[in-house]
Amino acid sequence: MKKFGVLFCLIFAICFTFNVTNAGGFEKITSNTTISSALSALEGVGRGDVIAILNGRNSTGRPIRVMFRNLAIYGYSNCEAFTAKTRGGDLVIYINEEHKGAPVEAIACLIAHESQHHTFTNTKAEELRAWISETTTWNSFVRKNRSIAYMNHPLVKRENYIAKLYVHQNGVDNIKQLIAKNPVYANLAN
Repeated sequence: MKKFGVLFCLIFAICFTFNVTNAGGFEKITSNTTISSALSALEGVGRGDVIAILNGRNSTGRPIRVMFRNLAIYGYSNCEAFTAKTRGGDLVIYINEEHKGAPVEAIACLIAHESQHHTFTNTKAEELRAWISETTTWNSFVRKNRSIAYMNHPLVKRENYIAKLYVHQNGVDNIKQLIAKNPVYANLAN
């Protein structure tokens, strides 16, 4: 009887761990609990469109994986995140691993931004869509919980800066200027 009790506890612990890891049904997208929390946060502010893109409503018709990575390996150490196509044609969003400790809301905003790159048109218009997606997502989080805007993390500072640009009278124009001034986007078509 004692062995049965130990076996039951072991099976229960394994099942509970599995369910926590895959909470939210995001196992096709990520195995990381922080990223799963960011995806849940996106749902919480009505960004089901981003979740749909990640789940396969994108140019490949397949789920987009999201994970933390050391972006210096790819030559993007100063980058917050980027979207890449694998040899097999799948898409993956890499978030700079330095943001593992960022608030999930800020991580969610990066995911919202990167999800817009599923078409790989590589245009300034695509970048504009991505930046607006990021900042409107951040504004939704701040409306829901004002205190996140005061958290001390570099990613929060980025989101607050972009949101401040967007809120001003010429919001879209300010984001367009930000893109135009960024050397990373210099060779993109309009």
